[in-house]
Amino acid sequence: MAEDGEQPALRARTVFLDDFVDVRRPLDAVRARFGCDGTWLAPLAARATDEGDTLFKVGPGTAAGFGGMEVRIELGECTSRNDVSFVPIRWQANRFARLFPVLDGNMELTPLDAGSCRLEIRASYRPPLDGVGRLIDSAVLHRVAQSTVRSFLVQVARSLETDEEPDS
Repeated sequence: MAEDGEQPALRARTVFLDDFVDVRRPLDAVRARFGCDGTWLAPLAARATDEGDTLFKVGPGTAAGFGGMEVRIELGECTSRNDVSFVPIRWQANRFARLFPVLDGNMELTPLDAGSCRLEIRASYRPPLDGVGRLIDSAVLHRVAQSTVRSFLVQVARSLETDEEPDS
């Protein structure tokens, strides 16, 4: 028996996600905009709520202007170690939140060469709904999670490649 009284086979397991996109700009230019205040994220928002939450559309079809899921994204404090910048990230579905997992992890920005860098998300989640959630995750939910992470990374990379430098 598990510590919490559940049978181990029925407990939701932690699922890991790791995806990246390459950004065609030098690390120093992108890091300055990636910054620690999170303002670079605001232009990507689909809408803001009366409660002050900023919501984003992620998932298949988002880049084409349709489909996707609204998620609430929270960023933690940016830190740097050597040439790598880390920003903790958490997101959860805005609607039907109990049916979708909360994703927790880090966004990382690392140099590749003089003219490009890599934006990566390393995150994990626990499928909701215990044992049933594990089955749904294996069948569908993990692919949805992967596609939402990919969609978000592509949106952020495009923004980092095309937006103007921030005013100092």
